[in-house]
Amino acid sequence: MRIARRIIWIAVCLSVSTTLFAAKITGKVTNGTTGKPAVGEEVVLLSLAQGMEETSRTKTGPDGAFTLDVPDDRAQHLVRVAHQGVNYFRPAPQGTASVEITIYDSAKSIDHLVADGRVFRFQTLGNELEVSETYVLQNQSQPPRTWMDDRTFEITLPEGAKLEDAMAAGPGGMPISSTPVPTGKPNHYAFAYPLRPGRSQLQVIYKLPYAGSHDFRLTPEISLAELGIMLPKSMSFKSGDSAFLPANEEDGMTVFVAKNIAPSQALSFTVSGEGAAPREAQSGGAQAPAAPGGGLGTPTGTPEPLGNTRWYILGSVALVMTGFVIWMVRRKPGAEPARASAGGAAARSSSGKQVASKSGPRVTPQSQDTVLDALKEELFQLETDKAMGKISPQDYASAKAGLDTLFKRHMKRDSDGAQK
Repeated sequence: MRIARRIIWIAVCLSVSTTLFAAKITGKVTNGTTGKPAVGEEVVLLSLAQGMEETSRTKTGPDGAFTLDVPDDRAQHLVRVAHQGVNYFRPAPQGTASVEITIYDSAKSIDHLVADGRVFRFQTLGNELEVSETYVLQNQSQPPRTWMDDRTFEITLPEGAKLEDAMAAGPGGMPISSTPVPTGKPNHYAFAYPLRPGRSQLQVIYKLPYAGSHDFRLTPEISLAELGIMLPKSMSFKSGDSAFLPANEEDGMTVFVAKNIAPSQALSFTVSGEGAAPREAQSGGAQAPAAPGGGLGTPTGTPEPLGNTRWYILGSVALVMTGFVIWMVRRKPGAEPARASAGGAAARSSSGKQVASKSGPRVTPQSQDTVLDALKEELFQLETDKAMGKISPQDYASAKAGLDTLFKRHMKRDSDGAQK
């Protein structure tokens, strides 16, 4: 009898000890629009160890604080807060005890959108000219709000352009697929991607019929700080506008830049010849600057012709190549471009049909896209931390291997589901 009591007492102590010392993540959610604690927001913990599965959820209290149970404190996690249709993520690597998340109210329009840069990148593919256009935008709304609408940003493609792919990246986020939709006007498209406060990049890739040269004419609808042109050395650039000046070569590409373009200021230029992006550009090997707006490498004392656009251009090349990896994995030959994402890191809308997964429970295309988009953001954050020296090589290698495995697993699920 005495032994039985001891066993019961030990079991109770172990149970209480496990409860008291179970891993937890605490944090606070702040509404960046109001500057006040975000009350009653749902906070979800996603584990990267088992295919981005939800492991716990809770709601913020009166002071915006929350506590999440962590069933497996050895795994990498993401903390997600969805607010007014937009997902906000924060990585929670192994050992994380607390996180802080800032969310913003959504608005159908904002009062201050700045175009920091616009970059054209050219190469030829047989009798076609491939053009990549990247828009670098700053949401400087006051008070800060996330611009979310069916048409957050509209673009005009050249006549005869065939839209191939598109993607978008929010502040500190991984590029995700976000194809602009036709507006009804000729060659006119609109992104439905939420532009969060801070810097975002939108990119389209299209092809044009090409017979050795092509004329471009553009008229920005809003003021543009810098316009960059990148093309292989074997191709030629010509413009009658004195606004364009040659700049330093980047990744084996010839660069021209025009600055301080006023709204409705017409610009024209011609590209000719043939050439493919060199290996340096195709590998996406350009390194990000140590800080936004900074330069690369050792200062030479020579004025930088590109100014702040230099890292935008390098960043856009990396955006192109990173996105290409995603597109090539997900692309199905002959498929029409998917409709735009209306939720950024949130999932694209779907018909509600379920897709059977060979390695887990049935999931909807919507939930699957949410998983992939969140995973892409985590991968991008990991690379950013590595570039800025915030993570050791050992921790980076371990985290990267795990994320790569998860990414491939979910890509396979996406592909298997599309075939059914």
